[in-house]
Amino acid sequence: MSFRELQLRHLRLISLYGARYVIRGGAGLVYIMLVLSCGLITAHIILLPVEQEAKEKTGVELTDKEMLDHLVEVARPAVQWMLGGKTKNERPVMERSAGNEKEDPEIRWAAYLLDEKPALLSAVILIMFYFTPFLVALGSFNQYSGDIQSKGLRYQLLRTSRTNIYFGRFLAAVFYTVFVNAILIIIIVLYLGLKLDIYAWSALARWGLWGILALIAVSIPYIAFCGWISSMIDSPFGSMTISSIVISAIPLFALFGRATWKPASSICYALPWGIQNYILHPDWTWVLGSLAACGGYTILFLLLGHHHFTKRDL
Repeated sequence: MSFRELQLRHLRLISLYGARYVIRGGAGLVYIMLVLSCGLITAHIILLPVEQEAKEKTGVELTDKEMLDHLVEVARPAVQWMLGGKTKNERPVMERSAGNEKEDPEIRWAAYLLDEKPALLSAVILIMFYFTPFLVALGSFNQYSGDIQSKGLRYQLLRTSRTNIYFGRFLAAVFYTVFVNAILIIIIVLYLGLKLDIYAWSALARWGLWGILALIAVSIPYIAFCGWISSMIDSPFGSMTISSIVISAIPLFALFGRATWKPASSICYALPWGIQNYILHPDWTWVLGSLAACGGYTILFLLLGHHHFTKRDL
């Protein structure tokens, strides 16, 4: 398991070729369509129900500003719940005063996303945080398993090492994930800026850029995890199935465990589920800690996958 075999020239060739192959291949196109569809549909439907509800209540057409103000108030409890806090109705009666609510960290966190930042863009990014792990599993499941099954990697081993192949394929998956997420956020920012004359372009651009970086930071640990699974399983379908089941089961177990036995919710930390939302936290200490944790997950999964890949029969 030596890293002395790493060669930048080989990594560049393998990663760039792998990224082009994935984008042109069927699985890559499906991944691109799924990510863009999820993001754009989310951005579209987030306003539609609220606008219809507001028209029914008032009987008049609301301005974009009034509609979004109403949206923020409707969405605030859901955002607080997604950030791990309790809604107002879930809190004990004695804790529902305005003073106590202001001290609640999740309420301050939600206010940061909805009041200080472009609220609609924050909502889309936060929802995409929950979609991203599942989408990554559908886009990164075949980093190695298909070529292991067909024995195609044996021909590459005549010219390079297993270490270069492993990390080159990982970088290829990262490259096309970065490309797809960047395209998605750019489209949403342009949609918001052109359709709604509420947010300044500078605010949209800054928060959109941070949204791209945040989605990339969330995606990379799951890419490394899927690569680890792909290096162990010879079947692409089997790799996709196991990756999807594990990524889906952990938050479900944590949610049900939280309702029955609170310490059981800690299972969410087996993957970055438990820390990924803190990348959007108003306190930079939490942001940097979350980024460091994502880096730690990535390194751990890369080392586990590389160890198995270098020891197995190809």
